[in-house]
Amino acid sequence: MTDGPRWPHGGARLNEEAARPIRRIGARFVESAILSLSYLFWYIVIVYFIWWLIALARGQTPGKQIFGLVAVKSDGTRFGWGRMFVREVFKEIYWAVTLGLGVVIDLILLVLSDQHRTVADRVTGSTIVHVSTLQS
Repeated sequence: MTDGPRWPHGGARLNEEAARPIRRIGARFVESAILSLSYLFWYIVIVYFIWWLIALARGQTPGKQIFGLVAVKSDGTRFGWGRMFVREVFKEIYWAVTLGLGVVIDLILLVLSDQHRTVADRVTGSTIVHVSTLQS
């Protein structure tokens, strides 16, 4: 004879009473919320990545696109996808290698230099301009 259902590892005896509906509903609500947040996170990541790739083809990152800015070469022609990709990857690596100090250096260069160009701008030969200056 057995003493009733037991936990798989020989723990305490299980209570054979069914779980109350409010607990089960609460558990399902938490699971649904976690799953929804997971889907939302991946949706945002995928949409942002696609937007980023499309924007790079135009010489803009999403932030530059929102603020009406575009990267151009020294002769005034727009950057293509490849050069923008290299510029953005260089910038991220530069900021990471300098442990964030590159962000401060870039801010100082933006404010104090006559050309308002960051380290990434200087390395890749870019200048960031407002779109309206290209239309003139």
